[in-house]
Amino acid sequence: MAHRIPWFRSPLPLLALLLVLAAPVHAQTWTETGDAGDLVSTAQTTAGSGPLTTINGTFSSPADVDLYCVKVTAPASFLAHINCTMFLDPDLWLFDAAGNGIALNDACAAGWVLIPSSFVSTSGQYYLAISGDGRDALSAGGNIWLSPWVSGARAPDGPGAAGTLLGWGGSATLTSSSYSITLAGTTFCDAATPAGARSWGRMKTLYR
Repeated sequence: MAHRIPWFRSPLPLLALLLVLAAPVHAQTWTETGDAGDLVSTAQTTAGSGPLTTINGTFSSPADVDLYCVKVTAPASFLAHINCTMFLDPDLWLFDAAGNGIALNDACAAGWVLIPSSFVSTSGQYYLAISGDGRDALSAGGNIWLSPWVSGARAPDGPGAAGTLLGWGGSATLTSSSYSITLAGTTFCDAATPAGARSWGRMKTLYR
C-alpha cells in the first residue's frame, strides 16, 4: 500500500508558506508610535513600502505638535489634507529637509485644511507637521509665518521666514486628541526592513 507523504514533508505547502512569508507588505498607513517630536531632529520617521496615503496620530496635550518625515515622489500630485469638521481649526505645516518653511494652512474651507501641490516643486524628503490652531513655528528670526493668521495655504511670510525651525510658541485648544492626515504623491521616509531572508533561514531550521 502506498504511503501518504506528511504535509510537512511535501514541498508544495512549504513553498506556499515561504511565498507568503517572503511577500512584501505594501502598507499605506503610518500610525504614530509613542509621541512624534516637534522638531526636525526629533520628528517621527515613517517606514514602509509603497505609497504613504494616511498618517494617524494623537495629541498628548493641546500644546503638542507632531512632525513626520515623508518623501514626496510626485510633486505635481502632492496633497496633504485633514477633515476639519471633526476638529477645531487644525493647522498643517510643511518644511523641507533642512527645516525651512514651505507652507502653512490654518483655514478650514469646504470641510478641509489642505496643502496643495503648488507649494511643492521638487521631490525629496519633507517634514509634515500638525498642531492645534494657535501654535507658532519659530526660527532664530521669530515667527516663520505671520500671526495672527491669514486664511488659506501660504508660504512663510513672518519675520523669521528665512530661518529654519527651532521651536514653537503660542497656545492652542483642541476638540479631539486624535487625527488622520490624508496624503497623495508621497511614500514612506524609510523603506521597510525585508523579512524574506530571516523567514527562509527559519524554515530551513524547522524542516532540515
